[in-house]
Amino acid sequence: MKNLLNALCVIALVAGNLFLTSCGKTENAVAADTVTADCEGKKLPIAYVDTDSLIGMYDYAKELEQKLVEKIENDRANLNARAASLAKRQGEFQRKAQNNAFLSESSMQQQYEALLKEQEKLQADAARIDADNLQAQQQMLQEISDKIRAYIEEYNKTAGYEVILQKAATIFISDAYDITQEIADGLNKNTPAEKEEAEAPAEAK
Repeated sequence: MKNLLNALCVIALVAGNLFLTSCGKTENAVAADTVTADCEGKKLPIAYVDTDSLIGMYDYAKELEQKLVEKIENDRANLNARAASLAKRQGEFQRKAQNNAFLSESSMQQQYEALLKEQEKLQADAARIDADNLQAQQQMLQEISDKIRAYIEEYNKTAGYEVILQKAATIFISDAYDITQEIADGLNKNTPAEKEEAEAPAEAK
């Protein structure tokens, strides 16, 4: 699932580049030594983010992923337990049928139909749970993508980059333009506030 998370965040964040601003457009734009003093210098006012690494560094993303993994594993355990119980009762039914142990044909038919209905319900519940978990995963990916994008937009108000790329969208780019760690550090400073915000509705209830 982590690979899927990384891949979908790449899609959500990248369309060739993330952000474009005009050189010198705002007075508070910082022309750092690692970027350039002007747009005509040899070193361009660009940067890149390695999304694969960023997701692994982003504490809030890891917490959301862990919660979802725990939910999926719990759902799977419950379904497996129900399936094992049903399989046991189906086996008992088969043995009774083979040994003519039912009191009547009607009794056997009733038990058969009850087991069949339970099997159909189990299959329907499994499909519903899978769909719910997939939707939860997609919502999680979208939330993480939105938070990363919003933070980078805020970060660039003072960083003053003209272009911020996603590394996967480039063929080659020098490590000198890598701001992944800076973005991860900034995101992680916001993590406690994000957790409080996420928990607030539950507490209100």
